[in-house]
Amino acid sequence: MAGVMLLFPACGGSADADHDGHSADAHAGEEHDAHEGHNHEAGSVEAVKEELAESQVLVTPQQMRSVNIETGQPSLEKLSDVIKTFGNIALPPASEASVSSFIGGVVTNIRVIEGDQVQKGQVLAYIEHPDVVALQQDYLKAKNQDKYLEQEYNRQSRLLRDSVNAARTFQRIEAEYNNNLAQLQSLKKKLEMINISADGVSPENMSSRYPLPAPVSGYVNAVMANRGVFVPAEKEVFHVADYRQVHLDLKVYEKDLPLIDEGQQLTFRPANNSGAGVMRGSVLKKSKRFDPESRTALVHAEITDRNDDLLPGMAVVAYIQNGNEAVWALPEEAIVAAEGKHFVFRVVEEIHEAEHFQETHEASEPHKGHEHAEDNGQKHSEEHDHGEEHNAEYVVFERIEVVTGVSEAGMTEVKLEDEHLQKAEFAVSNAEALMSEMKKAGAGGHEGHNH
Repeated sequence: MAGVMLLFPACGGSADADHDGHSADAHAGEEHDAHEGHNHEAGSVEAVKEELAESQVLVTPQQMRSVNIETGQPSLEKLSDVIKTFGNIALPPASEASVSSFIGGVVTNIRVIEGDQVQKGQVLAYIEHPDVVALQQDYLKAKNQDKYLEQEYNRQSRLLRDSVNAARTFQRIEAEYNNNLAQLQSLKKKLEMINISADGVSPENMSSRYPLPAPVSGYVNAVMANRGVFVPAEKEVFHVADYRQVHLDLKVYEKDLPLIDEGQQLTFRPANNSGAGVMRGSVLKKSKRFDPESRTALVHAEITDRNDDLLPGMAVVAYIQNGNEAVWALPEEAIVAAEGKHFVFRVVEEIHEAEHFQETHEASEPHKGHEHAEDNGQKHSEEHDHGEEHNAEYVVFERIEVVTGVSEAGMTEVKLEDEHLQKAEFAVSNAEALMSEMKKAGAGGHEGHNH
C-alpha cells in the first residue's frame, strides 16, 4: 500500500508570542477595542482564528450544524469487490399493526393524528354502539344465572348422593349449569376483545363505547376515519408501525447469489437522496423465493447504522462487500479534490469555549486597571448572557493531502499507513464547506501574523 502523503505547513505564532510584541498599555487598548461592540464569544473566536496556520480552519458549533459537518474515524472496508444491489426499506410483519373495530359503531374521541408516536396500549379512539351495552347486559345476566345454577347443581349433587333425587333431574341441572358457564366464558372473551374488563362490569357502570388501543408501540401512519363516522365491524381504523425495526429488502441478481453469505457487511444510501450520507448494515438471510421475471432473489439485511429519516418503502442502493482485502476508507464527502490533489480534514483540536475564555480573561488580569467599572459590568453581563455558547466546543480542522484508491458504495480508499491517522477523527461529511471556509479565511489574511 502506498504511503500517505501529508502536508504540515508551519503553524503561525502563538498568542503568547503576540503578547511579547506589544506593551501592556497597547494590549489593554486592543482588548478594549476588541470587546467594544462585540460579545465575549466573538472576541475569543477571533483570537483563536489568529493563531491558525494556513492549512487550518476553525469551525463554530453553529457552522457544524448549519452545513451538516460531522466527524468520524476511518473504517476498514472490503472495496476491492462489491456487489451492487437495489431494494427498499421494509418492515417485518410483526412491526406493523392494523387497528380494527370488532363491533361496528360510531367513531368518537379520536386522540391521534398521522405521525403521532404512541405506546402499546395507548387509546387511539372509541367506538360507540348499543350492541356494546347489550353485550355487557348479556354478560351480567349469564353471571347472575351462573350463581343460581351453581347452587342448584351443588344441591342436586347432594340429593343424588343421598338417593333422594332421580339421576335424570341431576343431569338436566348439570347440563344447564355447564351451558351457562360456557356462555359466561364466551361473553367474557368478547368483552376482552373490545378491551372492556369483565371484572369491572356492573349494572351501575355499563358503557356504550369501547376503546381502540395501539397493539404495538410506534407511529400512527394512517387514520382511516373521522369523528362521527360509522365504521362496520372489522373495518381498519388506524395503522401503526414500529419504525425501529426497519430492515433492507434487496434484490440480488441470479449470477451474484452464490457470492452472498450471512454476516457480510454492506453500505447503503437512499436512491433519491445522495446527501443522506453512508449508512451500514449486514446480510441476515437469503430468501428461498426466486423471481423468474427479474431473475433476482430477495436478500434481507439488518440496518446497523442509520438515521431517523428512513421510512418503509424508500428505495435504496446498497453495496454488499465481497472482497478479501480490507482497506482504510472514508466517505466520499470527506475527500476534496483541488489542484489535481486530494485532501481530507483532520480534527487537530477541540476548544471548549468556557476554558478558552477563562484563559484569555486571566491573561488580561494585569491590565485590569485600564478598564472602567462599567466595562467590567458589561463584560460580566455578556458572559452570563452567552453562557451556553461559551460552553460549546469549537473544532479546529487541518487539511491533509492523501493518496486515494478505489471508490465504491459511497466510500473511498485512503492510503493511511500511519497508525495515528487510522485512529484520528476526520470530517466525514461536507468537507467542501471546510475547504471554502479555509480559502475565505486565507483570502482575508490573518492580521498580525505571517504564515
